[in-house]
Order: sequence, then structure tokens, then C-alpha cells
Amino acid sequence: MHQYFVSSGLFLFFEYIIHILGTWRLYQKCGINSWKIFIPIYNIFIFLKTYNRSICYMFFLLNPLTSIVLLFILWMDLIRSFGKKTKKDIIILFFSAGLYVYYINFFEKIQLLKIEKIKKKEDNTGILLAIIFSFITQTYIVQPFVIPTSSMEGTLLVGDFILVSKIHYGLRMPMSPISIPFTHNNIIGNIKSYISILQWPYFRFYPIQSIRRNDIVVFNFPKDSNHKVIDRKDHYIKRCIGLPGDLISIKKGVLFVNHKKEKFFSERQQAYLIKTENIPLNIEYLKNKMDIEDIELIEEKNDEYFYQIMLTKKKAIQIKNLFYNIVFMKKNIFPIHFQEDCIFPSGWNRDFFGPLYIPKKGELIKLNLRNIHIYNEIISYETGKKIKFPSGKDYKIKNNYYFMMGDNRHNSYDSRYWGFVPEDHIVGKPILIWMSIDWDRKNPFNLFSWKFRWNRIITRIE
Repeated sequence: MHQYFVSSGLFLFFEYIIHILGTWRLYQKCGINSWKIFIPIYNIFIFLKTYNRSICYMFFLLNPLTSIVLLFILWMDLIRSFGKKTKKDIIILFFSAGLYVYYINFFEKIQLLKIEKIKKKEDNTGILLAIIFSFITQTYIVQPFVIPTSSMEGTLLVGDFILVSKIHYGLRMPMSPISIPFTHNNIIGNIKSYISILQWPYFRFYPIQSIRRNDIVVFNFPKDSNHKVIDRKDHYIKRCIGLPGDLISIKKGVLFVNHKKEKFFSERQQAYLIKTENIPLNIEYLKNKMDIEDIELIEEKNDEYFYQIMLTKKKAIQIKNLFYNIVFMKKNIFPIHFQEDCIFPSGWNRDFFGPLYIPKKGELIKLNLRNIHIYNEIISYETGKKIKFPSGKDYKIKNNYYFMMGDNRHNSYDSRYWGFVPEDHIVGKPILIWMSIDWDRKNPFNLFSWKFRWNRIITRIE
């Protein structure tokens, strides 16, 4: 919940800058005092009262989508006061994304004609339409998210604010129709924002594109035991490395799909063990200049310093060349016989995994003592029952399944630990980073520590 308000507040701040820069001269001509124009939030209240609009519009500021609608409502009211009230003016305003207001504000020498007061009935209709439009957009088309963890570094960073398309992989219709709008699963603490008694069955429209191998995907976490309704489970974001029917395995930390080594991509991170002598690593430099966050000092002994750092291959080479006192550096790969706790299924680890077959809808899988511990989770999900003693009979798979992994391979809680993602848990495809902030991960609400990553703002997610 706090992540939602952080992203909404940030979006609102940028809207405030855009709005004031493009309208302050016009509002002065309307007789509004300068100090009232520049005070955030309060100025919106003044603008609404000027045009006799309901203060209920203030609630539009709580959501990024409705706040955009409010911005255009204020702009339309303003330009009408200066005689710009034809259909042509309104069309230009919308298709110029508000730049028409800037043109009027800075380049046209016009005088105030009359402040048109909005009739109460028209005002209430506008509020209702704006709320409906915003709700439909967020529920059925595109939804904002913020990246809270480092599991996808260095592709997606903590503090990236992203937009996720819900129609690329086929729009999944809501399964919990009775819920509080603009909330996900909880309001405050463990108080749920929905009623789980009434549930719609799973239905998905035809997709624009199918999930492709190595796509980044947002999905509902299958093992979320706090929420039984699928579309109310917590949201996760990972890279889909295995499609239905694929055979995956990991050897010495290297992923193989259908016996083929995965293609190299520069954003993939792994854990590196580093040892220095006499002088420790310059942690401040690594964080501020190289944007490296996951740094752990394991041990300090006899002027020797031992670290574990999550690095891409490129940054590992850079660090080795920068610090002359590094005497030891290698990937932290678990040995083949080490059995990691909580791995799926038991007996493997993050660096030696599989081979594991990903089930495909309609396939028949012969169950036996060697694979029942792998596919019992699927059988339980699809039938509600588990098989204790397999009889060698075939089981027909009812859903497609996917295998998800984080790009930060040694710091990601993913399918290696909790298993497959059913098709009905897929939410959508991330398409855009609209804002990115490098904040203090221990205290993200310390606004004074925020640094904007300008090179990531308004960038496509590949």
C-alpha cells in the first residue's frame, strides 16, 4: 500500500509542475493571487471553487489516472474563460497532450472574458465519468507498479515505476467483482479490500501476443497463502525462462533450455566472492558511481576483507580493473552435492538444478515415484487432491505452466524455490519505465536521499 502512495505522490508532483508552468499567467488574469496559484493541493481547491466545481474532485489526486483527468478538466475550464470553447479548441487541447495551454499562456495576447460557473448537475456527471474512466483503464488496460526488491537487477531497479499492459497476453477478467476500487488485496494491515465469497471463473480474452521465452512478466504469486482468490494474490515480476513443454536445467549457475545454453544478456547478475588485502573496497564509490547496491562484508580478518557482491559480468570486470588490492574474485557457485533449503523440488540448489520438464496443457504425464513429488503440486492445484501412491497411470494436464527466474540470479525468490506459474496467474507485460528513483533502501521515505535516474525515465522495457 505504501508503495502505491509513494508512486502516486511522485506522479502528482510532476503534474503540479507541468500544470503551474502552463497556466500561472492565465490564472493571474482570472484574479487569483499568485501565492494561491503556487501552493500544491491548496491551489487545486482554489481552482475548483473558482469554477464552482465540487471539492470531491480533490479525491482524483489519490490516483495517477484520475489526476490526469482532473488536469484536463481544469485546463478546459480555464481556456473557456478566455473564449477557447469550441469543439476545435477542445480537440486541439487533447491531441496536443496539454501543450495548447502552454501556447495560450505564453504566446497569445488574450483577455479574460467570463469565468463560466459549472452547473451542479454537469459537475456531478463529470466526476462520475472520470472515476469510471480511470477504473476501467487501471482494471482492463494498463496498471502502474513500483519495483520494491532487487530480484530483477540489473534489468529493473528498486525504485523503477513501471506501467504494465494487461492486454498483451490477453485481458484476464476480474475474478473478485466485489472489491474497493483502486486497491489490490489489503486496505490496512490484514484487512482485505475484497469479498472472496463471490468469485467469477477464470476467463482470458485472445492475446495480442503469446508469452515468449525471456519475456519479463507480472503475475500473481501462486504460493500466496493469505489470499485464495487468484487475482488478489501478491504481484511478482520475473523473467519467463521456461515455456510449456520446455526442459530446463542449471549447471554451474548456467541455464540450459531444451539442452541449449541460454543466450548471454548483459543485465544478468550473479554473486561474486571478493577478497582484498590491507585496504577494504570503497563501498561508497561502488554505490554512488557504479550503482551497485547488494554488497555484503562477510568477514574482516588480519587486514583481509571478504565480500559477496551481486554483479553483472561487465561490472565484475570493471571492479577487478579498478581496485589493485583485489587478490581473489570468483562467482559464488554452490557445489553440486549441496542441497539448498526450500528449493523446488528438494535435492537441488540454485546453481545445479534439474532437469525439470514444464507441463503443457493437454499433455499426459505418467506418474511414478520419481516424479510424483514434482507434479503433485499441479495435481493438487487442478483437482484439489494430492496423490500419495502413484499407480503408474497417466494424468492429463489442464493448464499451461511457466518457469520464472529473476535476473539477479543469486538474490531472487523465484520458480526454483516455489515451482511453476499457472497460466491463469499471468497479469501482464511491463512496457514502460515512466519514473525511476534511487532511494535509501533502508528508509525509502527519506525524500532527501532520493536521486532521480534521469537516463531511465520514459524508457521502454525490452
